[in-house]
Formats: sequence, C-alpha cells, structure tokens
Amino acid sequence: MGLQWGDEGKGKIVDYLAGGYDAVARYSGGSNAGHTVVIGTRKHTFHLIPSGAFKGKELLIGAGVVVDPAVLREELSLLPDELRKKMLVDGRCSLVSPQDKELDKVLEEMRGPAAIGTTKRGIGPAYALRALRLSPRASDLIAGFDFSALSKFYQKLGVDPAGLVAWAEDSKALLRGMVGDVSRRIVELSESGGSVLFEGSQGSLLDLLHGSYPYVTSTHTTTGYIPAALGISHTLVGKSLGVTKSYATRVGGGPFPTEITGPLAETIRSVGNEYGATTGRPRRVGWIDLVALRYTVKLNGTSELALSKVDVLSQVKDFKVCVAYRRDGSETSDFQASLAHLSEVEPVYESPFSFYGASYDHGLPAAEKRFVEYLENELRVRVRLVSHGEERSKTVEL
Repeated sequence: MGLQWGDEGKGKIVDYLAGGYDAVARYSGGSNAGHTVVIGTRKHTFHLIPSGAFKGKELLIGAGVVVDPAVLREELSLLPDELRKKMLVDGRCSLVSPQDKELDKVLEEMRGPAAIGTTKRGIGPAYALRALRLSPRASDLIAGFDFSALSKFYQKLGVDPAGLVAWAEDSKALLRGMVGDVSRRIVELSESGGSVLFEGSQGSLLDLLHGSYPYVTSTHTTTGYIPAALGISHTLVGKSLGVTKSYATRVGGGPFPTEITGPLAETIRSVGNEYGATTGRPRRVGWIDLVALRYTVKLNGTSELALSKVDVLSQVKDFKVCVAYRRDGSETSDFQASLAHLSEVEPVYESPFSFYGASYDHGLPAAEKRFVEYLENELRVRVRLVSHGEERSKTVEL
C-alpha cells in the first residue's frame, strides 16, 4: 500500500514482487487509480487490472473495488488470451455506470470553490450508491437488475438515466464467465500452500476515515480494509509493505504541508515524470514528510518499506526532510493531532543529505545508503527495496 498521497510507485513494486506469488488481488478503489508498469521501453498503465498481470499470475479483483466495465474491457484487450483467462471479478463488486461519471461532475460543480479535485471517473458516486443500496453489483447484473429505483435517483439529481439498460446488457456480456467468489479463491490458495499479494490503491493519507478529509478518496486505502474488502479472515494477511517516494506528491486539492513551487518543483516534476497516470494532471510536489510517514507506518502496521525515485534527487542540490510541524509557536510530530489544522502548519526541515550528481550505475551511492539508514532509524522499519526510475529492472533489493 502507499504511505503518502498516492502515486508512490506501487505498480512497479507489485510487478517486481508478483513473481513470488500465485495471485495478485486488488482490494480497493476503482479506475481512479493508475498503476504503471514499465518493461524495457514499453509502458503499461492499469486502472483496474492488478499490476501483476505481466508476471502471468492469477488476477483477482475483490469486492471492495468498484468496477467500470468500460475500463475493464479496454484493459483486458491489452492482455494476451492466456492472461485474460486468469481474471476473476468478485460478484459483490459494485459497478460504475456512465451516469455515475456524470453525477461525479455534477457533485464537483456543486462544491464550487471547495471542489476536491476528483478524477470524475464516477468512483465516489458508485461507493455512495452502494451505501444507499442502489448500486448494481456484478452478480446482480448477470442475474437481472431492476433499474427503476436507480433511474429515479439519477433523475432527482438531474442526470439522464437513458441508456442504463443497454449499458447493463453490454456489461453483462463482458462479465459473464469472469465473475466469481474472490474470497473463496484466496482461501483455496492459502489452504493449498499458495500465496497472494494484496495490491492497494491511492495512498494512506487519502483514506476516507483516516486521511485529510474531505480531500480524500471515496473508500479505505489502508491494510485494515483488506479482510473486509476481500471477504477473508485477518489471519490471512501477512507482512505489510509500504511504498513511499523519496519526496512527496499530491494530485487534486487539499492540504500539503511540505509542498514546494517554482523552478525547483518544476525540475522534480519533469525529472520524476510527475503527471497523473489516470488524468495526466501535473502532480503537486513537496519534500518527504516524516511526520506523516510515522503516522501511516503505524496505521498500516508496516513491517517493510519500498523507497522509490531516489534517483530524481540527483538533480536537486538542497534536499530537505520534514521532521516536525510548527503551529502557533509550538512544534509537534503528531500527525493525527495536526489533521484538523494541516493547512495551517509550517514544516520544520532538516537537510541531512545531498544526492546531487550521484551516479546509479553500480548499486546504491554512499549518500543513498545513509538515507536508507536514516529512514530506518526514524521510522523503525526496514527498507527492503529501493527503486530507481520506472523500469522494472531498476530495483535494488536490500
């Protein structure tokens, strides 16, 4: 799972690790997440399909995911036949309709100056409709779903329900033969000695309950959601590997204590290719925030770290680390206590290292090794992987 505001490089890490597992299970989010895998010179971006697709593993989409059939169809078309046959979508997944996307736009416009910066992919409305017990699930669609109540709901909010039945028939044709019980499959794999890699989406600071509400995603992004989202016992969840960049980024609105602007931000954005995989929007850029990372490490029970994009900092002369927040003349390292005032805090920085001009031709440079040791000491978690760039081979296992 991601330990920051999303876009930490989870796709590459899942792809790298997937070879050691029998299946990869996506447990949260929807097509608002973009996970990128780079193999050689080819870049593959998935929004729904688990990032272990090109390792030939079973691909499981759990009940906690909202599925847009149009996006799923598009992504399946990119896979060879033998990989498409390894996809299983849980019948309890709620579906995203074209009307949900339209409703997303309507709601964002209603917020006016307080707009969240949603991707407008219909994810929030789909989760809301699930809570309202109006959303069609994958199994409902195949069994035959009565759209009368849902149509009236859309009409009340000024969204035209025309085309819902046709969309349902088209989606049913896609999903038939692909829908099943993901929780049962995970238990079967476990009982037969197999293993499953659980893939999260977005980042821990965007969690609906524990993130920077209301500037969060529409569901839960932390490890605590895995059992509920997949329908399995918590005893089946093993080690928790958190992914963090060596700096920080954020897409959309909301507080971002360590945000930087100007030429330096542009340099990091350009070198790090910090543009949204789903929307293409330029990401906001900031320094790594240890106050927030300590919070998300504890929140997720993180036992290991994957550190991404350290090579980007070789273009930055003055690298900074946020070690505390200052507000009203006092300092704190308590992120949770600062959540209500996150837009008001002033970051307290240290500049313990410089990676400027470092070469990555022969493993980890000395400054990077010191940075890894520094993070391990500050966060009390072992750094297992260090990622340089997007390509899967540029990964160092420690």
